[in-house]
Amino acid sequence: MARAALRAGARPPLCLVAVALVAVPWVPVALLPSAAGALGPGQALAAQDRPGLAQGAPAGGPQGGVKAGKSAGWPTPQHPCGTRPGRPVVDKVLVIWEENHSFGSVIGQPAAPELNQLASRCGLATNYYANTHPSLPNYLEMTSGRPFIGWPWASDCDPSGSCTVPGPSVFSELVQAHQQWRSYVEAMGHNCGLASYGAYAAKHNPAAYFVEARRQCQLWDQPLGTLTQGPLHQALRTGPAAALTTVTPDVLDDMHNGTVARADRWLAAWVPQVLASPAYRSGQLAVLIAWDEGSGGGNFPSHAPLVVMSASTPAGARSALGFNDFSVTRAICELTGVPALGEAARAPSLVAAFHL
Repeated sequence: MARAALRAGARPPLCLVAVALVAVPWVPVALLPSAAGALGPGQALAAQDRPGLAQGAPAGGPQGGVKAGKSAGWPTPQHPCGTRPGRPVVDKVLVIWEENHSFGSVIGQPAAPELNQLASRCGLATNYYANTHPSLPNYLEMTSGRPFIGWPWASDCDPSGSCTVPGPSVFSELVQAHQQWRSYVEAMGHNCGLASYGAYAAKHNPAAYFVEARRQCQLWDQPLGTLTQGPLHQALRTGPAAALTTVTPDVLDDMHNGTVARADRWLAAWVPQVLASPAYRSGQLAVLIAWDEGSGGGNFPSHAPLVVMSASTPAGARSALGFNDFSVTRAICELTGVPALGEAARAPSLVAAFHL
């Protein structure tokens, strides 16, 4: 059965299809429809359903191909990726949100040594575009697979009244599949904060906007804590156990109001804990460091960084496929085994491109 679909007491999502485990010859990713192809409505891909990856062969080809790195044993800050050969076993995702910087203002810049080391030692999407502006609609699109254009989303409104979202999201789909999620939000004073204050921006906390996830939000959307104690530190020490974890730095630490250098130092402090976590060391956890938008305005796409990390991602992996917000949605759905939501079914696949 597809991994992540069955756990104790869990029922598989209806979208999953059982397949025979057979050896699959390696084929360059550029020639495979699944690398950028569409999923059927509500369809989820299991690990053994990922063409070209059943035997652990790194994706190749002129578009979206990745370069294989040497195995280095357990992940370390010096070798954070490419340490687990063979078929990927990823069934959990951790997303770290960053803010308001274009690709060229981060990648290759001396103010971000940690981020650039991760980009060179793990995976980098060189042609990732956030779908729109400002922040809020991109967060909602990455977590629902639906477009959010115009009023009220363009106002970056707090989650109340007309600025809430009915219908499915990755959060509600996980609950329906008897899985859990967690969001850890810096500078938020209490669980599921609905009002922005101080260095906390509700618009960077997408779980708070989805009506169907509100009950779980009050339990699972938590203040981040510190490097030595609190919810995120504890989750990384023991797991993370949740199928989806999102991490929101405050507006000083995510490049929104603070500097690139400050955000880079924040990441440099937390990434070693991520790499040392049991889920990452076992190869079960993939990490996406995603920017909500690059420079510009209006309903226009913007070129932004996207760093992809896992023990099975070849060191120095690069993909030039045209990824976007819905590619993030698709990765979350594919890896956790829940139905592909909306536009995510047609978005290019980070999973195939980065050997997740």
